[in-house]
Amino acid sequence: MFEIGEYVVYGNKGVCQIKSVGPINMPGVSKDRIYYTMNQVYMRGSTIFTPADSDKLRKVLTASEAQNLIDDIKEIEPDWIKDDKERERMYTETLRTADCKALCAMIISLYRRRKQRLANGKKATSTDERYFHAAEDILCGELGIALGIKKEDVKKYIMENVE
Repeated sequence: MFEIGEYVVYGNKGVCQIKSVGPINMPGVSKDRIYYTMNQVYMRGSTIFTPADSDKLRKVLTASEAQNLIDDIKEIEPDWIKDDKERERMYTETLRTADCKALCAMIISLYRRRKQRLANGKKATSTDERYFHAAEDILCGELGIALGIKKEDVKKYIMENVE
């Protein structure tokens, strides 16, 4: 069970902080069930309620785990899925699970595709851009908390450590 004040990742909502643990007083909600009340760290005024037995929550990476991920980024070789619907299904699942390594693979894959399309005189697709930014947002949010740096400084930190 998570503790009050602890940071967790809640799927595609990103990093949240546990504000309370216990039953919630809402019509239609059992008073016997324990819930986490959480605030999204990077979205002010956003409160999320989820059952304490939910499998959608996980601890934020430790600083060591985050640094190891960054150190290993060059080794991540994503597979490109040619079928648009299958690729979109995989990306949706990756955002839902917020698995950091899978998010990195997704970002790398979409970055390469954007670069290739631009080299061929084409624009990046809006779907690709939407998934790219969503993955980047979730990953940078978690790495920022794990490393104790601002979310907006994470990309620079990664570039400095990868090169």
